[in-house]
Formats: sequence, C-alpha cells, structure tokens
Amino acid sequence: MTMAQEIARAIGSDVINVGEYAAGLAGDVHEQVYVWTREDISKAVNSGVDLVADELAKSERDTDLMNMVVNAVMTLLDNPHYTLDEVIQECYDEDPEEVRAWWAGW
Repeated sequence: MTMAQEIARAIGSDVINVGEYAAGLAGDVHEQVYVWTREDISKAVNSGVDLVADELAKSERDTDLMNMVVNAVMTLLDNPHYTLDEVIQECYDEDPEEVRAWWAGW
C-alpha cells in the first residue's frame, strides 16, 4: 500500500487530497510526511504575507503582488498544473492581461 493510500485510509479518502510528491511516496518511507489542512496552509501563507508586508511593503503594488502569490499557492494546491493566467482567471474578476498590466513597467 502506498503512503497516499495509508493516509487516505487513516484519515478518510473523502476528506483528503494528497499532493503529487506525497502520492509518489511508497511503502518504505524514510522521511516524515506532514499533513496539514487547507485552513492550516492558508493561515500560514497569509501570516507570512502579513509579516513581510508589515516590515517591507512600501506600496499597494507590493501588497497586491504578495496577495497574488497567496492566491496562486492556494489555487495550485487543487490544480498543480495551472498557469498564472489560469490562477488569475480563477481568483480575479479581471482578465489576465489586465491583472498583468498592474505590474507593467517595473
């Protein structure tokens, strides 16, 4: 039984989405496997953004870019092969070209 199958059996396959790396681990695992909820990941990523923003963000553009990273991380958990344009389409009301224009001329 693979590690992913063991985790799904222990936690319940209806509440678990195993990442690609963890899914590739098989029976004889010699490293720790961590399990976090989506809420745990969201809280950690957002707390990291807040920490950096409080110390370093000098403009709304900085904050917007960090928030885009949060959106990308959370979206890629469910859709690991999404492009940036697909992340933007899922997370923003604007077209990808318009969102990309927010950072034009850097």
